[in-house]
Amino acid sequence: MFWIALGVSLLNKVQRFRQSNTNFECCNLMPYSPTVVETVSINFDDFSESFLTCATCLYPFDANSRKPKLLSCSHTVCFTCLGAIADLPRPSESGSIRCPICREMVSIPRGGILALPPSFMVNQLIDLVNGRKRDVIPKCPLHSDEELLFCETCDKVFCPSCCETNECQNHTVVPFSVAIKRMSEIMLYKANQCIKSLSKAAGNVQRELKSLEQSVEDVTVDINNAFVMLNKIVVRRKGELLQLVNEVKEAKSQILQDQLNIIQLEKMKIEAECIDFQKELNVRTLTRYIASLNEKLDCSLSLMEPRENSFVCFEREAGASRDSPCLVEEMLSNFGSVTVSKTFPMLCVAAAGSATKNLLCSVRLTTVDYEGLRRNTGGDPVRAFLTYLHPETVEKGSRTSVHVTDNGDGTYELTYVPSNAGLHRMEITIFDRPVKNNPLLIDVSPHNNPLWQYSGSSKGESQDAAETLLQPVRVASYDQLIYVLDTGHNCVKVLNPEGAIVRRIAGIPLADQSAVGLAVGFKDILVTLNWRSKLITEWTWHGEEVKTFTFSEFVEPVDLAIDCDGRIIVLDNGRAKVFVFDRRARPLFSFPLQKNNCCSLSSGRQGSHASPVGFTCVTVGPNRDILVGGCEIQIYSNGGTFLFAFPVESPANACLQPAVVGGLAVDLEDKLVLATLTNRKSSCIVVFNYDGSVVNHIDSFNSKLRRPSGICTVDDRCCLVADLGNNCIKRYRYK
Repeated sequence: MFWIALGVSLLNKVQRFRQSNTNFECCNLMPYSPTVVETVSINFDDFSESFLTCATCLYPFDANSRKPKLLSCSHTVCFTCLGAIADLPRPSESGSIRCPICREMVSIPRGGILALPPSFMVNQLIDLVNGRKRDVIPKCPLHSDEELLFCETCDKVFCPSCCETNECQNHTVVPFSVAIKRMSEIMLYKANQCIKSLSKAAGNVQRELKSLEQSVEDVTVDINNAFVMLNKIVVRRKGELLQLVNEVKEAKSQILQDQLNIIQLEKMKIEAECIDFQKELNVRTLTRYIASLNEKLDCSLSLMEPRENSFVCFEREAGASRDSPCLVEEMLSNFGSVTVSKTFPMLCVAAAGSATKNLLCSVRLTTVDYEGLRRNTGGDPVRAFLTYLHPETVEKGSRTSVHVTDNGDGTYELTYVPSNAGLHRMEITIFDRPVKNNPLLIDVSPHNNPLWQYSGSSKGESQDAAETLLQPVRVASYDQLIYVLDTGHNCVKVLNPEGAIVRRIAGIPLADQSAVGLAVGFKDILVTLNWRSKLITEWTWHGEEVKTFTFSEFVEPVDLAIDCDGRIIVLDNGRAKVFVFDRRARPLFSFPLQKNNCCSLSSGRQGSHASPVGFTCVTVGPNRDILVGGCEIQIYSNGGTFLFAFPVESPANACLQPAVVGGLAVDLEDKLVLATLTNRKSSCIVVFNYDGSVVNHIDSFNSKLRRPSGICTVDDRCCLVADLGNNCIKRYRYK
């Protein structure tokens, strides 16, 4: 119960001090009414006198002679006062004393006054007061009882009695002591943030030091291993040379030893014969022996010189050059290198280009050193990962690797092929440390729009036909030039990569607005096809007609192509056949085409009816395969044998109206088939694998296609498309 009573007593005293010591931001003497912020401040002396002072002796409690003791009546009296009260004579109440505050009887325990329990609450308050610093309340030098105020809006200190202006009206005003306390807290908070940041920086530097130690250890091991290998090579070569010297020594010694044995044998033989002939008395026998000795003497002259010599020498300059030691020294001095980098990842910046789904996209990373200077060398360990940020399909930890290409000039190309449209995140690190704008957010577009477009002048129909296009049905590219079959103007226009017309090719074989086929390629051949006159014409690059031929079996030739052997391949829709001619226009063979398994819906006066879709285009694929387009793509061998076919369908409109192929092109490097597709509702370009699976879809969202016809591949993963409906040529990226 006494703890409850003590709590109630403390609460009442705090409320009384709050009522009597509440400070406001503005004095009643001020002629304005700013925003008032109420604060509660308790005078330290009043608080100590009320809570931390003995009510009997009026001395403050301490931890020595004036320890606060808690009585059973819930009052607190110091140990000295209780001792003095206990020493007073007690006539009737033995073993008890009266509380000096409420006069209730309080029993003294057996241990005396010292055994009374300490006042826990008072001790806690003493520790709290002693542990906290006392706030200094600034006063006005002219008005000692006026507390200074602080305007947070104006950042100005003023005295409410001295200041009589209203410039701080509607501002936030607080006591200056509160402002100092707040600023101190903010300062401590910012200081703690700085300390945490510096601690984190120290940790990063320490980790880098550990990583440096590990890198040095790894490099030391690599260097030792490299020179151990070199040492093995040197030791092996040394052993080979020493072994060769020993072999030479044995061979020479054997020859000289054999010669020495022959000499010793002859010498011993002559000495023995001399002993025998000393007793010989026959002059003729001696004469014959002398003649024999003369012959041996002549023969001994050949044994006089050693059959082998003692010359053995080690030639350092032997081999490819007399400067071999210098070359070896130079090679050893250039062998290996210790690569370091001054790149500072925090200053390196990555810039993303436009990104389109299913196309090769790139990010350019520019490296900078810690002095802010751009790097001009490469070799940094750059790593990058791409993450698709789709909330429903992305999996934690699913990252796509990015190919990093070192340009050697301080820049790096980070290439990737996004398979999804939408927001992606690329994480780029150097030395496993993030670059400045990491992570890099990339918005991948689902639409593939043209990079370049040519339609001639924009002056309208009155413009000269020399520049405008009218019904361009085919397009081809050769030697950085673009060849456009401008059927409406009965010519072939030749453009440079910037779109300027270089020359025009015209003639009778291109007349009557009937030219439908164009092919360039083998040995600078330019060939055109006229379906009305059924003429195939070969031209020079300057527009001169070389030769023209036709074939009696032609009915409706619609397209042609040239393979790497110079063979001219002609597609005849009327015959449903392909005719193959050699370089001299001699017919080689022909083969019938497989029947299309689809038809189109044609509308007339009597309603809609089904009509078969014919064959529209032809091109050459890998291994000189022949590809024919209609409502499907059929692939034949170079001899005309049917291999397989795969259907085509516009991804934007899989309806009853089938898509018809307007033009075909083949990327021989990656074995990709590019086809322009048109149906009643939409047109597009579809890229297939050679097995018929779809790789990419070009919708040209911002510049819609209308009856795209011819198509060809050019450099830089691009293709050119003849848009017959829009009378223009468009350039797209297709991979």
